[in-house]
Amino acid sequence: MAEGFLRAMALEKGIDIDVASAGLGAMENMPPSENSIIAMKEEGIDISAQRSQMLTPLLVDEHTHIFGLGEGHADTVRAYFPEAQEKTFVLREFIAEEGLDRNVSDPIGGDLDEYRLTRNLIKEAMPSIIQFVTADSPEISLADPD
Repeated sequence: MAEGFLRAMALEKGIDIDVASAGLGAMENMPPSENSIIAMKEEGIDISAQRSQMLTPLLVDEHTHIFGLGEGHADTVRAYFPEAQEKTFVLREFIAEEGLDRNVSDPIGGDLDEYRLTRNLIKEAMPSIIQFVTADSPEISLADPD
């Protein structure tokens, strides 16, 4: 869902960034869950063509920023890929107050309402992610960071 939101928001703002999603325990080439697809369709975003992939040293090397859904995800990425220490963040760390509500639960196996909650937490973080990843790009202007 995060990949779908980030890709859609960047496109909407005319920002050219490479977006990918990967996991440390992901099964290769699996489609998103049906509830993920439904929850994102409700937002007007089609993620049905996305496929899962493992986080590899090549992906870590190719990307400038890595975001985990929670502290545990980010810590695990840093443990497996120490070279990614400085570019690994928690998705909601730029909007969470005093460290609260930084973690987004993985709704895998949950009902549609759980996926909607996860979707909403991810969506809420996306404007801050766009602003953060484009901050060092003087050629990119964010007229509407909301």
